[in-house]
Amino acid sequence: MMAAASLTRRCVLNLPQSLGHRISSKLFHPRIASRTVASSTSINDGNQQSDGRSIIFATIALAATAAAASGRDHSTALMESPQDDEPTTILNWSGTHSVQLKPGTYHEPESVSELVSLVADAYRNGTHIRPVGSALSPNGLAFDPRGMVCLSNLDKIIEVNKEDMTVTVQAGARVSQVIEALRPYGLTLPNLASIAEQQIGGFVSVGAHGTGASIPPCDDFVTALTIVTPSDLGVVKMTEKTHGNLFRLARLGLGGLGILSEVTLKVVPAHRLVEQTIVLTHDEAKKKLSTLLKRHKHIRYMWIPYEDAVVVVTNDDENDLPLLGAGTEVKDGKGGKKKIVTDADIESKYSRSEQLEPLHKLLHSLLRNRADISIDDDTINGMGFGDLRDLILASGNMLDPDHIKRCNKAEREFWAKAQGLRVLPSDQLLQFDCGGQQWVYEVCFPVGTYGLPNSHSTDFMHELLQQIESSGIPAPSPIEQRWTSASTSPLSPASVGVHGIETYDTKNALFSWVGIIMYLPSEDNDPTGYRREFITKAFNEQYCKIVRKVGQKYGLLCHWAKLEIDDSDDEGIAASVRARLGSKVVNDYNAARDLYDPKRLLSCDKIDKVFGKGGAVKDSIS
Repeated sequence: MMAAASLTRRCVLNLPQSLGHRISSKLFHPRIASRTVASSTSINDGNQQSDGRSIIFATIALAATAAAASGRDHSTALMESPQDDEPTTILNWSGTHSVQLKPGTYHEPESVSELVSLVADAYRNGTHIRPVGSALSPNGLAFDPRGMVCLSNLDKIIEVNKEDMTVTVQAGARVSQVIEALRPYGLTLPNLASIAEQQIGGFVSVGAHGTGASIPPCDDFVTALTIVTPSDLGVVKMTEKTHGNLFRLARLGLGGLGILSEVTLKVVPAHRLVEQTIVLTHDEAKKKLSTLLKRHKHIRYMWIPYEDAVVVVTNDDENDLPLLGAGTEVKDGKGGKKKIVTDADIESKYSRSEQLEPLHKLLHSLLRNRADISIDDDTINGMGFGDLRDLILASGNMLDPDHIKRCNKAEREFWAKAQGLRVLPSDQLLQFDCGGQQWVYEVCFPVGTYGLPNSHSTDFMHELLQQIESSGIPAPSPIEQRWTSASTSPLSPASVGVHGIETYDTKNALFSWVGIIMYLPSEDNDPTGYRREFITKAFNEQYCKIVRKVGQKYGLLCHWAKLEIDDSDDEGIAASVRARLGSKVVNDYNAARDLYDPKRLLSCDKIDKVFGKGGAVKDSIS
């Protein structure tokens, strides 16, 4: 199943309150929001007449707004499931990709037996059945117009095993559901990937990752799985012991080897984290990186283009703080010392209004030149950082480097005042505001080992920032950089590749993930859609190309949920992905497709462009 939310009622509900609040602002598409509250047979987009089609939107935050606007409880449905005689349109979270499916080609099975029958019928008839999760993937990886299936109804928590420290769930369960189910047992997931509204099937299938130099991407948490295959093999249960490399391929299988119906994941004891936010100069960030990676459990850098500033966010177990980090030093009762966080440590130097002052000041300056936008002070003062940043960006020319520089400068000033500590459960701190609708491109590359990281992390960023500034790319903040250890899944961008004997370098391999973004305006600020088109063109034809150019010598591979390959592929992106994976991994995956999806009923254009539509050159699976 692909990373991506149900687009019908069930998977877009029960959202974090903060997410619902963010979407309530005018930064988002009122035209789309109006559709989410319309009936499935009468859609009115605000400017066009009802077209009688069923439209399912995966924009989770828009669904939250619709729930609030309708006054319904979040446990109730927002709209009816599509009827067999109606087309279905699915839009991803960022509004950058959509797919329209003919009547009867989109499915939401109510039970595992119904899923099995559905897949068996597809195999018998040769009909396409691409799995989609929460539609969060920025590149629409789960989309295919020939036919799709969503497991939003298959979201049961099957078993929590405290002895084995695992949880078994149906693949349609959202990460947030799993976290809540683990809470009474004093357990949680080892890591999160920024947000928690992914379905578990998509969460692992695209190689979602959090941050932590000694923590692998989330696919490595899977210890057992069940896939429903359009093949003579039907339902296949897998573990590392029973299926070896086939298991490692299937858990990060891009939805191409079978439809995940059940997943068993490792869990860890629930714990609170101490989060520290500091701002460093580029030189400081470079010099301190090796120490910070070893000292802190979780760490991410947020580089601010056109500013000599890096926002550094670290997270550590409350009871295991680094002695050299923030906090108050006390005696540990054993003749030594330890660090704890006190109320005095948490108390911020600046009030919330003082922290947001640089953003408020810039916004008011921009709005003086925008007679078409009228926002009262109470509304502005009620906005959080993310809402303010989105509105500030959209209130000017988002492709003007000078406008972006002003925005980034105000953001640096905000973070300088927002430095400090806070303490919360890990599942809260490992989620964070990703901003409004946006284009995203994220790459991953090796940077040495945990014990001995090389300079590639900061070398890459230094070259990228130089290229951005010399080319005048309107690059908004942040460029986010994270680190993880290696994954043992062959298709992972953080895979160490094929090695017969495990060595120190493969066991302790370290990878850096770098993500660039360009935000997109709402229809309030872009009623014609032209601004979005120009931003899209600039992002794909300038910004992403610079990243690939700089990254050539670093051996980068794009995050699967953010890989964009156009029809012409004049850059040879698909070929570069194949080269980075290596012929053995490509052949292994295609051999597995031959075994579990011989008719390629689970595929999509992106998978076919990278791996081809045919079979493996040879059966090399081991």
